[in-house]
Amino acid sequence: MLKVNTLKNKLNNGEVVVGTWNTLASPLVTEVFAQAGLDFQIIDLEHGPFILDQIHLHVSACETVNNCTPLVRIPANSDWMALQALDQGAHGIVTPHINSAESARQLVNATKYYPNGDRGFTPFSKAGGFNNDNILTHIKRSIDETINIVIIESKEGLDNLEQIASTDSIDVVYFGAYDLSQALGYPGEIRHPNIIKEIKKGVNIVNKLGKHSGGFVAQSKGDIDELVDMGMRFITYEVDSSIIYSHVKGMTDWLKNGR
Repeated sequence: MLKVNTLKNKLNNGEVVVGTWNTLASPLVTEVFAQAGLDFQIIDLEHGPFILDQIHLHVSACETVNNCTPLVRIPANSDWMALQALDQGAHGIVTPHINSAESARQLVNATKYYPNGDRGFTPFSKAGGFNNDNILTHIKRSIDETINIVIIESKEGLDNLEQIASTDSIDVVYFGAYDLSQALGYPGEIRHPNIIKEIKKGVNIVNKLGKHSGGFVAQSKGDIDELVDMGMRFITYEVDSSIIYSHVKGMTDWLKNGR
């Protein structure tokens, strides 16, 4: 990791941070959103058509602006996937379907160097500056700055939430509202009172443990206000494809309907 993780600093300072889900696999779109002032982008390898060896392009696109932190959501809790993303310069890993403290520790083990974990080591990477001149600095910065984000998407994850959030080096707990709506018997009804109740309870647990919480996909300023009032500080605003679509669709509908 070549730069200080500004996202981690902001969260630890109590700031609200806002980013988006990056699914279009276009480095230029990534750069546009970085220039627009987002605090972070989640390069979504689970749902986006990304090619693994192109992650570094999106990292560089984010890093055109010092305050936009590139994160990568890997499709599964896999050590080799986490290693690929981190060696290509990602500042953090977002991992879905975390259901237990054991799976949270597995993530930490894959993202931290010894003695905090067992991440495979090479300094000859984008993250290491492509050289072995500053190995100790690279190791320390990677341990200190890499941010780990887990996604809770199941009843089991909610039941084990306190143990998951208590795991050392887990920084953010993200509540996947759509998957939780399925798991709790209300598929797609992310605003159902029982879904909101469970997520609010989870946010309180995470915050009391001194970790950071996030969730949903805010689609308006009002949504963001609601999530911040709920106690979340890690806010995902929209999805890149939806931002572009909504803006253009609003204009074309207006024009076709006679202005």
